[in-house]
Amino acid sequence: MVVPGVRRTVAVVATAAALLTVTACAPRVIGEPWDGAGPGALATDPADTGPAVAWIDRGTRFSVTTYGSSSCPLAPTDLQADEGALRLTMTRTGGSACTADFGPTSWALDVPDDLRGRGSLAVTVRLPERQQALRLD
Repeated sequence: MVVPGVRRTVAVVATAAALLTVTACAPRVIGEPWDGAGPGALATDPADTGPAVAWIDRGTRFSVTTYGSSSCPLAPTDLQADEGALRLTMTRTGGSACTADFGPTSWALDVPDDLRGRGSLAVTVRLPERQQALRLD
């Protein structure tokens, strides 16, 4: 015999555990999705689909565009000011089953306070498989 309320309690605990498991695995994304990548940020040649950075508001806000699966896009998870330059970490999101399509995803990020106002910045973009040095001019 099931004690009244126990079934509901078990269901609530099981649901909470499942949600905690799913959210514990998801990376904490910083920045906001960005639709206005601008000229030069989107590639038309498959050989030129590496990451790209561009100013949104010079010295204060920039975008980063990467290419990959639309169901498991790369997203910014860490941004550090490092010796007068930016170090941006991009992490794959979406889970273990990803679509085989290939397209751009862009994010808008704020420049950290101690580097604000500069017209040019070196940016190291750390991707899951490599890192690439870029420049915001």
